[in-house]
Amino acid sequence: MNGKEFWLRWRGEILRGTVIFGLVIAAGLFVRSLVGRGRAQIEGLRQQFSTDLLAADRQQGEPWRFTGDLAVQHTLWLRNVNGSIAVEPTEGRQVEIMAERSFKHSPVDSVRILTATSEQGLTVCAMWPGHATRCGPDGQYTSHGGLHGNDVAVQFVVRLPAGVKLDASTVNGDVEVHGVSAPVHAGTVNGDVAIETENGPVRAATVNGNVAAVLRGFSGPGDVNVTTVHGDATLTLPEHIDAVVDGSTVAGDIMTDYPLVVTGKFASHSIAGTLGKGGRHLKLTTVTGDVELRRLGPDAPPRPPTPPTPAVPPAGTARPRPGRS
Repeated sequence: MNGKEFWLRWRGEILRGTVIFGLVIAAGLFVRSLVGRGRAQIEGLRQQFSTDLLAADRQQGEPWRFTGDLAVQHTLWLRNVNGSIAVEPTEGRQVEIMAERSFKHSPVDSVRILTATSEQGLTVCAMWPGHATRCGPDGQYTSHGGLHGNDVAVQFVVRLPAGVKLDASTVNGDVEVHGVSAPVHAGTVNGDVAIETENGPVRAATVNGNVAAVLRGFSGPGDVNVTTVHGDATLTLPEHIDAVVDGSTVAGDIMTDYPLVVTGKFASHSIAGTLGKGGRHLKLTTVTGDVELRRLGPDAPPRPPTPPTPAVPPAGTARPRPGRS
């Protein structure tokens, strides 16, 4: 067989292989470019904030405290910019909030803590000068620009009554929610998000960090969304659940304890399928991390105990969480 005959016989396969090879190279270059741009943006974000919130040279201001009643099905909205949020359960109907402000050079009182109430619940905001311009009821929080050189950081520590919904957000810092018993919305930009609740649904998102949610049950309808860009996305669910699953990663792996189909080759992977009777949607997405869908079973970790009184730590003993470095 001469060269011409070989070409005529195998040109279809040769062209097909060339196209596939080209697509693989293009996908690899795209992922590399995407990761590079993401890292550059994250570095730019870090330069805007004081990321070492536990540095030894930071000074502590007088803690801000709030105590008030919140009924079942009401909502606590927490709004922060530079600092972490930690939430744990408490007995009774009173929510207890402590905000610890730390600083290096900026006046600690330059950042105020404001509240706003409504028939739906309570809003608590950390307000930086020239940055946050409004703290209103039902989670209204208007902010513009950066911190303008202000290095004050605020760490919220919250004891949340049973059945109270939570909507918590920050920009630089972790959000940790443990042992609550109502739906949770939580988000940050530079930090991890970790949620554990008796009754979902849950929406959790970050850009630079891991996001993980443990749902032991559901209090009503609603979808679940666990999203990050640079980090792992993990969702742990009851053994028996009715839901439609949709998950994806660009440069990571997918692991599941449920009988679902994982597809994809080379750079991108996805997971999809129906559990039980279907119904609510479960979405897990990341770009540079892994996707994990875990199932609660007999060996599931025990529920965390209700913390003892006093419900909020005394001044100087809060458990602040640093942002990702």
